[in-house]
Amino acid sequence: MTQQPHTPRSDSRMADQPAPRPVHPAPAQEERPSFEELTAQAENADYSPLAAHLDNEARAELGLPAAPAPLTIGHAQYQQIRDYFLDRPEKTAQLPDSARDLLHL
Repeated sequence: MTQQPHTPRSDSRMADQPAPRPVHPAPAQEERPSFEELTAQAENADYSPLAAHLDNEARAELGLPAAPAPLTIGHAQYQQIRDYFLDRPEKTAQLPDSARDLLHL
């Protein structure tokens, strides 16, 4: 085994550098929502914007009425739509950010 050269601390490149300082003040310690609260938020979310992004092929596969029929998307239908898009990443990539955010609830 080779001996590593001993470098005195005064030869450190960081010796004359100031100590790092935080960029922003620390965030306030807020109480985080419980799992039950997060689940309730997801169940009560408005999933209706997803209806505009379902083409006739998706509607047929999901057993939903063909377009122009209005859709009311509840939590159960949302789970099916979410699974549909997660199985088709090429279709998910075409969605706007707002719709993809809904899929990630």
